[in-house]
Amino acid sequence: MDNAHSFTLGRAALILRHRFDPPDNTRLSHLCGPLDAHLREVERTLQVAITRRGSALRIEGDRESATAALALLERLYAGADAPLD
Repeated sequence: MDNAHSFTLGRAALILRHRFDPPDNTRLSHLCGPLDAHLREVERTLQVAITRRGSALRIEGDRESATAALALLERLYAGADAPLD
């Protein structure tokens, strides 16, 4: 089993959907990183699964982790005028 999805064992999974509106491709690029590397780091750190399609995100994990991931991504997007290195 993939470690990124192990959070569903023994705990109820929550799925959150979010769309950055209006979409800003520069901010999205900075938020997600090259090949979505920044999103993968959030997944590893908070033990969630993130799927992105354009400006839409799907975040799956336990309630606390999924909510924390969404809040973090919203804060990072707000400040993503420049790369987030």
